[in-house]
Amino acid sequence: MKINWSYFTISLVLIFLISLIVANGREDAPKNKENETNGSNEEVGKINIINGKISPPVTITTILSELPNTYFRDGESLTDNVHTRWAKEQLGVNFEVLWYSSRIDQSYEERLKLILATGQELPDVFVSLDDQLIEMLIESGLVMDVGEAFEKYASKTYKAAMAEVSPKAWWPFNHEGKKYAIPIIHEYQGSQPVMWIRQDWLDTLGLEAPTNIEELEALMDAFATQDPDGNDKNDTIPLALTAKPDFTKNPVGNSSWVFGLFGVIPERWYPGTDGKLTYGSVQPQMKDALIKIRDWKEKGYIFNQVALNDFNSVSVDIKSNKVGIVGAPYWLNHYSSWLLKSNPSAIYNPYPLPEGVGGKNMRTVDNPSLGGIFINKDISEEALKALFHYQNTLYSIYESENPFLFKDFQEGYDYVIQDGQAITSNEVIPGGRTLTMKYMLTASAPIYNSRNVEANLKHARGEELTTRDLSALAAKADLGMGQLELLSRQAMLVAIEQEYADVPEYFHGLTTPTMERRWEMLKKMERETFIDIIYGEKPVEAFDAFVESWYSNGGEDVTKEVNEWYDSVK
Repeated sequence: MKINWSYFTISLVLIFLISLIVANGREDAPKNKENETNGSNEEVGKINIINGKISPPVTITTILSELPNTYFRDGESLTDNVHTRWAKEQLGVNFEVLWYSSRIDQSYEERLKLILATGQELPDVFVSLDDQLIEMLIESGLVMDVGEAFEKYASKTYKAAMAEVSPKAWWPFNHEGKKYAIPIIHEYQGSQPVMWIRQDWLDTLGLEAPTNIEELEALMDAFATQDPDGNDKNDTIPLALTAKPDFTKNPVGNSSWVFGLFGVIPERWYPGTDGKLTYGSVQPQMKDALIKIRDWKEKGYIFNQVALNDFNSVSVDIKSNKVGIVGAPYWLNHYSSWLLKSNPSAIYNPYPLPEGVGGKNMRTVDNPSLGGIFINKDISEEALKALFHYQNTLYSIYESENPFLFKDFQEGYDYVIQDGQAITSNEVIPGGRTLTMKYMLTASAPIYNSRNVEANLKHARGEELTTRDLSALAAKADLGMGQLELLSRQAMLVAIEQEYADVPEYFHGLTTPTMERRWEMLKKMERETFIDIIYGEKPVEAFDAFVESWYSNGGEDVTKEVNEWYDSVK
């Protein structure tokens, strides 16, 4: 299957954009050449590492995407900060950032697509999370088959962490027997939504957390009608759900578990009773789920304009003291902690998802990789080795007895050290906490799932942590031991105890031929139908008409093609 490149024909506007990019200027990517070490010529690609530092330093060209809520100290930026300086000064790895752009508005992906469409040179190393862009890169012939390099240069620890998530983590990047990107290992265990409830609201009304759908509805009604925040206004949002851009994409305000109460997950491919992949959005259980969500909207249990709700809007509502219940991962308190500034008595506690119809529970769980590291096929051997030196060093924290191994870039940013303890409070860290993992090449910390989970669960259970456990937590600078951190780890425990409800995305192949022609239309029809039913603008029977139209307008062929791919990788 080939990308329809004509779609990317450049208009005058894009030509103008190109001129801006070219005007920014860049040096050519380093070429393979003989290094001179200790005054003599060495083999091509030789690097000299002394006490963990490459000497002389090696430059890697790259581009970066800036995550939302990324904070910097005065004078620092994504291209020049405490982490990039650490990489250069301690490791001898100099990241030359050609440009950076926002991830949240997709300008990073669009700029990369433009570079591909116009034949511009790619940097040595870069990251992509976008499915279409990943497909374009694989088909471009411009990126390296990374399989051999990973086997040759990755450390034992890096390989062990990757082995836990293989082969699924590699699936999005596999094509014709080759691996076109190194998966960015994702903390998928703990990515599942649990039910977070305002404990102070429960206590005020003398209520308990719900254990089934009937009790959930009773609690939402109480939050809607009994003024749990005590401000004499009818302004609470009993349950925060998101539907933008989709129902299941947002981690905070995740709606998947609500559909899961009826035994279905929309927008996702997963095995049916016959073992073949089915598309959740066209399963009959969706009809009952849509009816229930429409009923909740009419009763004021969810935000009236739910179609406009996304991650950011729900986060704002949480910080604004409005939300009673929200489905979110274990790390919700990163956001709810801001609520404490205006309301010190406010607290969200994590609870298991309630049982649904017939005792059902389903919810999304993230995939084991979140994007990949792509490498230019023309990268120099020196730069390739320098990349792995950087990645291997980050993963070395898991074998260290020193939780402060990375304090040269974490201390004063992610935590401060007082009496040998790491303090992560915003109030204690001068200038507030910044999360330096967002400054890393992948904009995420090195993840070794079993080690991360083990350390978090030991703390949640009140068990003593070893220095190795603390080092695992330090990989994400997650060394805080306060009440909010404990609640977060207890939430991970709650999530893992309901792993039977997890539904990952099973389809990771390239866009199928029918998808290329019909998928955009099918997705548009799906969203419009669901929103219209929830808003009461169409009768629920519109779902049956949608399903029939979905199958007859390409859905049947897409299902066949998806299962052909699935059969090839099982």
